[in-house]
Amino acid sequence: TAIQLWIARNFPEANLLPTEPWAELKAISTMSWCSSGIHPYLSRINSPPKVCDLADTDDNVTRLAKEYLTETFHIAHDMLAGQNYFFGNFMAPDAHFFWCCRRATQFNMDLEEFPNVAAHFERMKGRASVQQLLGFEKEVFDKFATAA
Repeated sequence: TAIQLWIARNFPEANLLPTEPWAELKAISTMSWCSSGIHPYLSRINSPPKVCDLADTDDNVTRLAKEYLTETFHIAHDMLAGQNYFFGNFMAPDAHFFWCCRRATQFNMDLEEFPNVAAHFERMKGRASVQQLLGFEKEVFDKFATAA
C-alpha cells in the first residue's frame, strides 16, 4: 500500500487514486484491506507450517484460509456490483486486488462463484500493461527454467 501511495502521489497524471479526499481514503482503505485482510490468508495457503507447525494441520489451515477468502471475495463481489473497477476507472486498488485474485487462482480457488470478481480479474488480464507484465514474468521464469 505504501509503495502504491508513493507511485500515485509522484505520478499524479496516472490517476491511480481518486482526487476527492473521501474517495481517496476509501481507495487507500481498499488497498489496506488487500494487504491485511486478503494477503495473509493467501500466505497461509502457500505455507501452512508458518501458521501452525503441528503435524497433520496443513489441510485444516488451508481449509480455514480458503473459507475466509471466500468471505472476502463475496465482499469484493458486492463492492464491484455494477462497475468495472472499484472506483469507476482503473486505479491502484484494482491492481492490488488483481494480484490477490491471481494468487488465489494459483492456489486453485475458483473465482466463478463471485461473478463480479471473476469479471474484474478477466478485465484486468486484458489490460495491455498487465499483459506486458505477465509476458515479462514468463520470460524471467523461462530463463530460470533453462538455467537449471
